[in-house]
Amino acid sequence: MLTSDTAIQSIIIFLIGFAVICAAYAAKRILIQRTKGNAKAVVKALYAPIMVCVGLLTAYAVISTAFPEYISLEDRYFSAIGILLGTWAVYRTVLYLIEHAFSSRKDKNRRAVPVAKFAAEILILATGIFMILATLKIDITPLLASAGVVGIAAALAAQDFLGNIFGGIVLYTDGPFTEGDWVYLSNTYGRVLHVGLRSTRIMTEDSQMMIIPNSMISNNIIMNYSKPAEALLIRENVGVAYDSDVMLVKQSLHDAVASAAEKSSALSAEIETEVDFMEFGDSALIFELTFGAASTRVRRDAADAVNTEVIRIFRERGIEIPFPQRVITINKDTE
Repeated sequence: MLTSDTAIQSIIIFLIGFAVICAAYAAKRILIQRTKGNAKAVVKALYAPIMVCVGLLTAYAVISTAFPEYISLEDRYFSAIGILLGTWAVYRTVLYLIEHAFSSRKDKNRRAVPVAKFAAEILILATGIFMILATLKIDITPLLASAGVVGIAAALAAQDFLGNIFGGIVLYTDGPFTEGDWVYLSNTYGRVLHVGLRSTRIMTEDSQMMIIPNSMISNNIIMNYSKPAEALLIRENVGVAYDSDVMLVKQSLHDAVASAAEKSSALSAEIETEVDFMEFGDSALIFELTFGAASTRVRRDAADAVNTEVIRIFRERGIEIPFPQRVITINKDTE
């Protein structure tokens, strides 16, 4: 029953708990300002668990003091709550440290962050759950046996899901592409927006979002147009009439690329222009023109600029681009 003495004691306990919470908040502000690196990450991670722990202890102390006949917890329940809060604190601290450890590194190393977080989450949460069950004196042997059977059944039922997860881990560790790269995979060309553990999101050229399971990506051939360099090599076949001057055609194609480079920034000076006489076609002499685009994003602009100059210069110099044609000879029998 609540008496004047227990009421005063409860108020004093509440004030002490409130003072501790205020002191913890002030200490957090000071430590965040004065610490750097991993120490700062640990302060941020531990702040919330400490505040919750102090709040719960204060609330329990106030209620148990005011109404002792209604509140009575065994030691094992205190231990279980302590393990729960400790697991939460470790969980936050480890994730903060993982994020901070990779935050200043290159993209290649940052790809390991989701994998490291996923592994840490599974390990910490599983350990905490088993420690709480053991503290509460719950026999976990049947649970472990059941977990084995359930695990096998779940693995068989979730083969696709697990395949995507392991495919995502392969993508993170192998690193065939990163976010922002232009790639061609699964018969799709586009820019990588996000690489997740289960799927990868790609924005196609026509602004359509494609979500591709990682298991499909890890088992397919991937063409990365953004690595090792941004410049993209473009090859085009150009056909001219059989009576054309071969040397004039070659020079005209070189001049077309040079003129296009002066008018458009889509072309790259890193890739040297090449013109090769490749074959005798059915209706034309076939030349292969090789030039460079500044990046895969502007490859269409580069091809457009070059093709425009090719047709202009060919017309100025009288070089004909023939239509498909066939010569038929008819022999007449003479008497």
